[in-house]
Amino acid sequence: MIKHIFTLIWNKKQKNFLLFLEIFFSFMILFAVFAFIISNMRVYFSPLGFDTENVWTATLRIPGDSDSTEVAQMKTLLLQELNAMPEIESASFSGGAFPFSGNTWTTGNDENSFEFQTCIFFNDEHYAKTAGLNIIEGRWFVKEDENSKYIPVVITKKFREQCFTGKPVLDSLFILEDGGDFGDFVKIIGVVDHYKYHGEFAEEQLGTFVFSPSTSMDSYVTHMRMKGGVKSDAEEKLNKLIASITKRADFSIRKLEQRRIQNSQSTWTPMIALMSISGFLIINVALGLFGVLWYNISKRRPEIGLRRTVGATGSDISFQFITEIIMVTLIGIFVGLFFAAQFPIMKLFDIENINYYYAMLSAAGVILVLVLICAFYPSRQAAMVNPAMVLHED
Repeated sequence: MIKHIFTLIWNKKQKNFLLFLEIFFSFMILFAVFAFIISNMRVYFSPLGFDTENVWTATLRIPGDSDSTEVAQMKTLLLQELNAMPEIESASFSGGAFPFSGNTWTTGNDENSFEFQTCIFFNDEHYAKTAGLNIIEGRWFVKEDENSKYIPVVITKKFREQCFTGKPVLDSLFILEDGGDFGDFVKIIGVVDHYKYHGEFAEEQLGTFVFSPSTSMDSYVTHMRMKGGVKSDAEEKLNKLIASITKRADFSIRKLEQRRIQNSQSTWTPMIALMSISGFLIINVALGLFGVLWYNISKRRPEIGLRRTVGATGSDISFQFITEIIMVTLIGIFVGLFFAAQFPIMKLFDIENINYYYAMLSAAGVILVLVLICAFYPSRQAAMVNPAMVLHED
């Protein structure tokens, strides 16, 4: 039976070629769309590593020529006043590289018997509580770390897994920046779970938190964890408080949750557009397949009538038409898989290979389901052809 169906397909190769091309190009388009969507959604569903709800930020403008003692006094007073507000659960300071800020400071070297490239974050002793970081090994910074012989750092789990696999990490010394601002060595005192500070759709990078006391001039971004159900006038009160202590008004308070939403929109928009285009493509392919199958049945009524006359049942006729279209579809998919397989082999884009494989399976699955749906009704109509009526027509 299969050999007979292949013979039928080959005898109608010119008509089937157009159907094959439609399947092939539909597969390639769906493969590209699914690869983009799957790679982004797998990153999206990985943990951020910090909280965004009820966390507000204010970036202070501290001139570089300011007196460090005066700045330290100002920041100490500001932190005390912020923590005294009933609407605030905790407050902290960080450098300019914080979640959704778009700022990046990276460093790396190969001086530690391994090569690495890590993002640097300056944070004070209160940041872990304010941001909701999950410390899985060791501890976070404390005020007493100011007097440490080595600058204390906390690294991310990804950093630990890539560079310290199978090695003790707590209290380890390593060179963070060769000839840089951190001295000869820094000391690891803790490990946090995740920290995707670039956004929900950004791959997590290796991360290193460097202790920067709340009085330091390097930490000028104020983070405030608000208590649930704060009143609408809380932002106005914060503005007045910060302005009165800093003696400046060139700052703005922003909600981290709003930053998260705005940051994600740049990825959601093209994804939704591509999914809409793909949906339109699927509808058009379905209509095309349905029309082609319906036309083929109408042109092959004499063949159907003859087969019914010699003993073929309605199920046999239906099976033949469904098998024919499945065979043509599989040929188109296999050719598409050959070209799609070149993407992970040649590494044309910075996407994990597993995303390509998921995209291949998804595209093939969608097309097969679509073909089966489109082939079902026409094949049933073919099975219901009355052989006596067809032979009489001839």
